[in-house]
Amino acid sequence: MKKKLDTYLIYLIYIFEFIYTISSLYLNGHAISISEMIKKMSIFDNIFQIAYCMIFIVGILYVLFLLYKIGQHKIIDLRKNTGLLFGIIFMDLALYRCFIIPMLIVSPAMKVVCICFLVHLLIYIKNRKIYILGR
Repeated sequence: MKKKLDTYLIYLIYIFEFIYTISSLYLNGHAISISEMIKKMSIFDNIFQIAYCMIFIVGILYVLFLLYKIGQHKIIDLRKNTGLLFGIIFMDLALYRCFIIPMLIVSPAMKVVCICFLVHLLIYIKNRKIYILGR
């Protein structure tokens, strides 16, 4: 279970990003009628806020788990995890209609993904440096 916990955390980010995307599309006027949207607005606004916060919480848990694995000298599959994080970028590109600057500014998942990419880069540099010095 611990070996795949980092992958499960990324999948959990996918789930909350999907919920965030659906609720934001609904709040941005894609509802069937205005009166129906006003009735259900508070529910979707709450779901929107919860998903927004959960993306950050799960992202922080993912980074903490990576740091724990580094401390325990366990192997991290950076290639697979980085590929999974690129999927989140593609979900955001679809949500923001390929406008990159608003996506980087507004999207909570993009902030988490950028932090995760930075952590992946630091882990890769650390591992590469140890490998080079080990020769």
